[in-house]
Amino acid sequence: MQRLVRVMMVVAGMTPLGTPVVAQDVDGPRAAVDQLFLGMHMGNAAVARRVLAPDARFAQLDTSDGAARIAPQTLDEFLRAVDVSGGAWDEQIYDVEVRVDDSLASVWAPYTFYLSGRISHCGVNSIELLRDAEGWKITQISDTQRTDASCPDPLADR
Repeated sequence: MQRLVRVMMVVAGMTPLGTPVVAQDVDGPRAAVDQLFLGMHMGNAAVARRVLAPDARFAQLDTSDGAARIAPQTLDEFLRAVDVSGGAWDEQIYDVEVRVDDSLASVWAPYTFYLSGRISHCGVNSIELLRDAEGWKITQISDTQRTDASCPDPLADR
């Protein structure tokens, strides 16, 4: 019964605590994420940099040796890697979830990463964004990586 009441409240535009549900724009954060991946695919760090905060952080969960460890990467390291990639990177995201509260957004995006047209690895991106006077900026990207046969092939599904 409580679930039914909660569903009815959300449909009526209220949260279970009685506060109004405010529609948030999810297009801006998604566009920023898409621009980042476009810059990566183009091998153009300048395109990617436009949506990155000046102190953006990158971290991967590395489990290659069996033990989980955090592998950080600086903004400069990331941008250098984009520039030298030569357009060989193609990160396809799907089933994207965007959550927004005022000028804070979080994007959860499973992905498959192609290197020169072949699946390299897959996982999930957790991307944090803040909106400033210039628009949405990515402040943090964390991701997992798997290199086994379980990686989906979103390009084949098109």
